[in-house]
Amino acid sequence: MFERPCYVVLELPDPVAAQVLALRHRYDTRLAGYPAEITLAGSSGLGTLATGQSELGVFDRLQALAHAHLPLPARFVAIRRFATGPVIWLQPEDPAPLEAFHRALAGSGLAFQPHRFAYTPHCSLSTTTLAAEQQEHLLAEAVPAERFILRRLALYEVVEGRPALLRRFEAAPSRAG
Repeated sequence: MFERPCYVVLELPDPVAAQVLALRHRYDTRLAGYPAEITLAGSSGLGTLATGQSELGVFDRLQALAHAHLPLPARFVAIRRFATGPVIWLQPEDPAPLEAFHRALAGSGLAFQPHRFAYTPHCSLSTTTLAAEQQEHLLAEAVPAERFILRRLALYEVVEGRPALLRRFEAAPSRAG
């Protein structure tokens, strides 16, 4: 199982998800085909899920993590660009709960591919190299700044360059807030 790249993400709720997707449609149409999310494993800190793991074991651990860490209040405060490449992203106001969730995922017993970059909680807006003028425009865009609640963890695999949902994991009913 998990022969294709699999990412563990926190899905953004509407209306912030719609705002993120609108920005992506203007600046990175390929990325606009992906869900609006904050990645916990696959883009930094932890790589994609390692192959050969039991589907049921992975799903059970992800559900337990969702129950332990969700819901999470969040808000974006700035648009930034990573110094190491073309990625432009939304910066969360308080990265600490996302970093704690990431550490719990890293210590969960699930196996991940290695990743060369340290974990930085973020929501990517563009992953392509933009012309200087486009980059300036994106960095000057209005930040989707309303507060939102992260209630859903999801596991996606990439099939022929497109995301495919494998499973969603909800907050525990008693914590659903």
